[in-house]
Amino acid sequence: MLVESRLFNFIDSKNGFALSFLDGSKVINDLAIIHDVKSEGFLFFRDATLSSLQLLNYLKTGESMGFFVDSDNPYFRFKLELNSDGLMRTLLLPEDFNELPKIFSGKVRIIKMFPNKAAPYQSILEAKAKNFEQVINDILKESYQLKSTVNLSSTSDQSYMLSKLPEINVNKEEIVSSTPLKKYHENIQDSLNNLFTKATSDKDEIVNSIESLGFSFLSTKEISFKCSCSRDRMLSGILSLTGSNSMEDIFDNKPSLEAKCDYCKTTYLITRDEIQALLKS
Repeated sequence: MLVESRLFNFIDSKNGFALSFLDGSKVINDLAIIHDVKSEGFLFFRDATLSSLQLLNYLKTGESMGFFVDSDNPYFRFKLELNSDGLMRTLLLPEDFNELPKIFSGKVRIIKMFPNKAAPYQSILEAKAKNFEQVINDILKESYQLKSTVNLSSTSDQSYMLSKLPEINVNKEEIVSSTPLKKYHENIQDSLNNLFTKATSDKDEIVNSIESLGFSFLSTKEISFKCSCSRDRMLSGILSLTGSNSMEDIFDNKPSLEAKCDYCKTTYLITRDEIQALLKS
């Protein structure tokens, strides 16, 4: 039985770097069961999910985020919704997408929601011939002023993100020479790849392996697939269609229809009579 997926956070205060290690084995297994994306299409779905889940690191308590990619070349739609508690849901459309593109071009949207019901923050980026790791790094660079590198495992459902922390408490009259991100990454990359090869989900083994590289363990958080769909939400969605569509068009002249959630594939039977009753009330 697979243990719940986890995101581990570490810091190297001496050199000014943060490391986030994601073991997404359970999440990817759940997606394989829920979604009908096959072959190379699912490998792409996996890579997109493992890369974008690293955004969880930048959600404060009570916050949630929507990450949406509308790619034109090749054509696909990727959606990820997650919150600070580690609950997420994601999808890739069309379901018969069967490509493993190294790069894509299209629009990337980030929508961040806050617990005090303040207006959501929205950011729209244009991705031109980039992969998911590069897109995540662009988001962190523009929104959080961080230099980072996201790396995926080819042997396990895991990823890590290495970020260079902003310089602090630096005397401007002194010349401070800090280790560049690329150089620091080169020094630890082989060890992290060895951890990938082990494909372990054991908490202690992951923590001990990364602490041996000079990092201090900060925290860990479970990540799990959980869909927020409900029958009431499906009813509301169908009700919203009645303003511009006839009941005959919506129900295709049938007494009921099946509404399916794109995220979790749960099917809800909705009858024409109950929609008409709701409209009257």
